[in-house]
Amino acid sequence: MKKFLLALTLAIPPTLSIAEIWDGPNHPGNFRRLMGTNLVMTFSDLPLSGRTADDRMGWAEAFWPSNKGGIAYRWNHPDPQPFKYKLHPLSELKTMSAEQIGRLSPAELYDIASGDYNYTLTRRTLSLYSPRDLWWEGICHGWAQAATQYAEPAPVTIVNKEGIRVPFGSSDVKALLSMHEAYNYKGEPFGFVGRRCAVNGKVQGQELNGDTHPFPPNSEAANSPECRDANAGATHVIMGNMLGLLGKGFVADVDRFNDVWNQPIVRYDSKIVGEEPVTESHRAQGIARRVRLKTDFVYSEELLYPSARARELGYTNFVSKQPVTLTPSQEYVTKKYEYILEIDSADRIIGGEWVSETRPDFIWNYKKAKNFKNAPIPLANLRFIYKPIRRY
Repeated sequence: MKKFLLALTLAIPPTLSIAEIWDGPNHPGNFRRLMGTNLVMTFSDLPLSGRTADDRMGWAEAFWPSNKGGIAYRWNHPDPQPFKYKLHPLSELKTMSAEQIGRLSPAELYDIASGDYNYTLTRRTLSLYSPRDLWWEGICHGWAQAATQYAEPAPVTIVNKEGIRVPFGSSDVKALLSMHEAYNYKGEPFGFVGRRCAVNGKVQGQELNGDTHPFPPNSEAANSPECRDANAGATHVIMGNMLGLLGKGFVADVDRFNDVWNQPIVRYDSKIVGEEPVTESHRAQGIARRVRLKTDFVYSEELLYPSARARELGYTNFVSKQPVTLTPSQEYVTKKYEYILEIDSADRIIGGEWVSETRPDFIWNYKKAKNFKNAPIPLANLRFIYKPIRRY
């Protein structure tokens, strides 16, 4: 997904720009409940760079495609047979080695570790998806959220009540965390900025093989209110507060248009490139300065499933039994954003205009739950399985 793609930045003459004071859906104050405090809005008080304080956060991982069966996909098996494999009864499991059991899907591993030979989680997962689902559909929102909330999990072996040893690799546990965050997070405080853009198309240079609509939409559709956001000023304020001041990541849909690509944002680096003219129209809206910035917006990338072809090509970035933190498999992507901040006479950011065509569609995050929930997806036993890797 989105391998090695960077944003295409198109310059827009300043004389064509108009003030974009943020509205309700785009107000960075929407993150206040999540943060538990008011946001810093003063431009000079916001760092121009920031990153996650814990390098175990923001881990790369698969988005567990729906058309493969999600976390019920046997990613480590030589013949995965999505949606078609046979579930092993207890009698067979007792004859299998730990290595053979380790080839089963994350959902099956969870059920076996829980002593559930009816495979409740596996069957529930398979019921949610179909081989006919679109190739890009999955639980990227669950992965991205989990990667901002939990340090990368370590491999762990669980011995169930029948004495069966169940080896979980790091990606197996990350799959379970992603599923939990995709379905069981409701009720927690959250922040959401922007509106969902439902216009088909891609920013030029960001199309992917397999895209149904690889070309940019017409200008009118691209500049509709829901497709112009998330507001540039709000994006800068959230980056500055979450990563710059708190050292906490967040989630962004980095595809501006219809497709949704949620990614865990782990770092930003901004630089001021100049001041733009302030017109009488701007002043009438309370704008005293218009500062232009370029920002590197850095997020973790999805991993691939292992395959013989991937190994032949020398790819190291595929789903693994081992953690990826500080290894070549931990892959990041940088998008190049350019925008103008609108600042009032008290140095408060009150809006912003995009210069680059690429931009996040929306930005969001939920507060970490106090414990693992068991509805609607049965995952409460994650409390026995999840063990974070040591801090580096």
